[in-house]
Amino acid sequence: MKKLLFSIGLALAGVLATQETFAKDGKVGLGLRATPDGGGFVAKLFMNKHLAFEGQLNAGGLTGGWGGPSFNAVGLLTYHIILPDPSWRIFMGGGLHAGVWDRGWRYVNSEGRFIDDNRAILGIDGIGGVEYVFKKIPLGLSADVKPAVNFLSEADFFTHNMVGVSARFYLR
Repeated sequence: MKKLLFSIGLALAGVLATQETFAKDGKVGLGLRATPDGGGFVAKLFMNKHLAFEGQLNAGGLTGGWGGPSFNAVGLLTYHIILPDPSWRIFMGGGLHAGVWDRGWRYVNSEGRFIDDNRAILGIDGIGGVEYVFKKIPLGLSADVKPAVNFLSEADFFTHNMVGVSARFYLR
């Protein structure tokens, strides 16, 4: 697993290092992402008109759904397809997440004490969605699906923050 993470990090660093300047061709978008069970902050950095790096800080499980609350950081590399009307784009990609998750379970240990099932999480994410960027104002609205799988302790599907809508203010 360490070799896989190192390889992914090295590949991402190579992609970032080969770009001339981020601000020349790309844009930086900062905003908020809302999900049915929480939300968080998002930042998107376009390296060219098709390739972007997205970072998210998410809090999930806040509405009392499956499992308890979670907090995670997500790094995604996304590819954007610009549609005939350049305000619309479809995007897809993947990345990694890491954080903490209170699964909402309590159990009694061998000494008879209640233990909360808080655990570190690490896993992979996919993402796909659509974005509309307004022509006259630097605002982008998007909707996405971001499934994730955790690999620490045991592999399991991570439903927090899976469906979301974002609003980003684009800086030039």
